[in-house]
Amino acid sequence: MSVYRLLVESARRLSVWSGTLVRLTAQYTRAMNKNTTHPVLAALCIAIAASLAPVTSATGQIARVLTLADSLVGGVGGVAVDAMGNVYSADFMDTVWRIRPDGRVSKYATGFYGASGNAIDAMGILYQSNFFGHYISRVDRDGSHEVWVSEGLNGPVGVAVKSDGTLFVNNCPSNTVARVGPDRVAVTFASGDLFNCPNGITVGPDDALYVVNFSDGRMIRIDDEGNATLFATIPGGGNGHVAVARGDFYVTAFQTNRIYKVSVNGEVTHVAGTGAFGEIDGAPDTSAFIFPNGIGANPRQQDRLFVNDYINRTPPGVDVPPVPLANIRMLKLESISDRLTAALRRGGVAEMESAYRGYKTDAGTASIFTEREVNAMGYALMNQGLLDAAVRLFELNAESYPSSFNVWDSLAESYMNRGEDAKAIEHYEKSLAINPANQNAHDMIAKIRNN
Repeated sequence: MSVYRLLVESARRLSVWSGTLVRLTAQYTRAMNKNTTHPVLAALCIAIAASLAPVTSATGQIARVLTLADSLVGGVGGVAVDAMGNVYSADFMDTVWRIRPDGRVSKYATGFYGASGNAIDAMGILYQSNFFGHYISRVDRDGSHEVWVSEGLNGPVGVAVKSDGTLFVNNCPSNTVARVGPDRVAVTFASGDLFNCPNGITVGPDDALYVVNFSDGRMIRIDDEGNATLFATIPGGGNGHVAVARGDFYVTAFQTNRIYKVSVNGEVTHVAGTGAFGEIDGAPDTSAFIFPNGIGANPRQQDRLFVNDYINRTPPGVDVPPVPLANIRMLKLESISDRLTAALRRGGVAEMESAYRGYKTDAGTASIFTEREVNAMGYALMNQGLLDAAVRLFELNAESYPSSFNVWDSLAESYMNRGEDAKAIEHYEKSLAINPANQNAHDMIAKIRNN
């Protein structure tokens, strides 16, 4: 392979220190005595410059970034997550790794030929694309696998499974999206000028297909008839994969080391990654990635995303690149506790209440809004001596869950701790009206009256 090809491939697929990449590009240009800029090298330098640009809009639903597992031997393909929270990361070589929710890592299946995009169906079966073999493997729960689709595919990458079990596959080299029929033959479902190495694919909240290109920033919607329309454009010039969580899309910007959220209306928001090359966890606006590619969401909890990216530990040589290594990064989405705590710190009880109401009415978070989490935060505030905030939060919880005896009991306790005994008794009695067997309410009323 030529030095030029190795340089480009290193930039696209291996962990690279930005300074090293710039130096190698300059060396190659001087060695070739180019008086004019090569278009591919120019694009490469633009991508580097974009990745190092300052963050201007790192806001969204991600609370923090954590490394769940690291030093996985191999590259970065697709990421899928099953209903038990297990993460399956393809290495773009021959292996799919399984990462348990507690971070334990094991080889789930081997013997693939360019393991790229993947998806899990309702039965927990993994469908794994083989980019270099031009086929899809069906992987059972024990890791055994067989060739499932071998006709009609050309460099398959992203895989999506609809609720009826129908498979859809992106063919990157031919710029098409294929549908797999009952005969296990892939036929072209969508094509056209919008596609430019279609890479990631997912099923949206509206049951349409959504595709992101690897070679430009376009995100494309495909309806049930195969009609493709431009849905959004992700900055940076090249995407990895796409997943859905809490009713929004999340896209890995492979070329610029960032994560973007795309609303169902097509509004694009930068939510994580500074753009610089790095392995930095923590707050989303200071986190750093190295060519993030696969992304998957827990289908049940919907409170975290998982991304694979490269490890930046040894800059590769031009002639003999090192064995690639990958991370699994967890992107924890904001819980109501995260949002309310931040609001309370910013603007006190009034801003906390505003954040509460916003979280409750947001279509993306309303379904995960829980009495238990709010109640737990109320007790945490009470234990910190923040009684006014605790009382207001318990009041809001009672407003949202008026038929729960427990929220009235908790609200009564907060009034008692604030010295408002009459209100405490009143609300303990409301709890007893719902659940006369609530012995705690009986005991606390007696205690207040005896005092």
